[in-house]
Amino acid sequence: MKRSIRFLRRFIIFFLLSVFMLLAVVNAPWFFVNSKSTTEDYSSWMSETLDEDTLIIEVKMLGAHDAFSHEIGISSDVDEKSADGLMTGFIGRLIKGFSIRQSKTQVVSAKELLKSGVRYLDMRLSYNEKEESYYTAHNYFSSKIDEVLSEITLFLSENPGEFVILDLQHIYGVDYNDQEDFDEIYEYFEDSGILDYAITNNQQLFEITYGDITDSKTKGGLIILSKFNTSNQYFFDYEANIRSNWANEDEFDKIISFLEDEKLSILTSSYYGEFRVMQAVATMEMSFTGIMRSFETWSLLGRARDFNKYLLEYEGLEALLNVMPILMIDFSTDYQIVDDYMELIISANL
Repeated sequence: MKRSIRFLRRFIIFFLLSVFMLLAVVNAPWFFVNSKSTTEDYSSWMSETLDEDTLIIEVKMLGAHDAFSHEIGISSDVDEKSADGLMTGFIGRLIKGFSIRQSKTQVVSAKELLKSGVRYLDMRLSYNEKEESYYTAHNYFSSKIDEVLSEITLFLSENPGEFVILDLQHIYGVDYNDQEDFDEIYEYFEDSGILDYAITNNQQLFEITYGDITDSKTKGGLIILSKFNTSNQYFFDYEANIRSNWANEDEFDKIISFLEDEKLSILTSSYYGEFRVMQAVATMEMSFTGIMRSFETWSLLGRARDFNKYLLEYEGLEALLNVMPILMIDFSTDYQIVDDYMELIISANL
């Protein structure tokens, strides 16, 4: 009897230690990727290479997916309006380190993204009740919106001849048909001074040239895309002005196959009057194999580094870029790939 009790006690201790070790591994928040950015300064690549009569919808450029997620960390609060159910409540706290690693897509601020050549910014917003302010968010809260807008405004003021596309991809918890919800967001833009650089929607998007948006390279320019149903002159209607389809795949060959299908769909359609985004991102699949792959590359940043290299070696990349000129990726400032991507983009524009 005593021997059975000792065995049971040891088994319970072993089981609890095993669970503890498993949770420790799952929750380790470290990313194990070198976040070093390129030493090249691409702050003026547009003004140095683009012709004024180039249509802005045809300008090849690098884009940042979930552009403002760099401040997400183990102490970040979960955004229940955007997070998957597994990331909230008790279970969410148990696996927070794992969830953080699958939520952080960029490692630097807006200022550094723009310096590294990025010109398309995918913005996701959610209201942070605790801080009583809108924040950028991707499952977890990252940066205050007014700080992000200030950095973009400063970049545009210091770099005449550059223009930025700000895509309000998701604003969680709002009604896009509600004027009060729009006014609350609009106030941040108005207060930041960024609207001084925004071109108005009085002109059709497909008619706007690089010379128009930068006033012949004498000022910075901005396009704001929004899903709000509003007549505000600074906000271009998302539905009518951008095509941005998502593969929602983790396997690299399936993502490439999706992009090739997307290329054919655009070639046989009327989408050439819009911005066309190549969503070149790998997403963790909520399946056994998907979760195993997430541990293999440890984080979304690690997965992104691998896919970015894979895409660079794909022989059909330039053809994809000609049809979908905005190349949106995760980890868009990675020193191992950004110079190669920028060389490709600048060459394609020339």
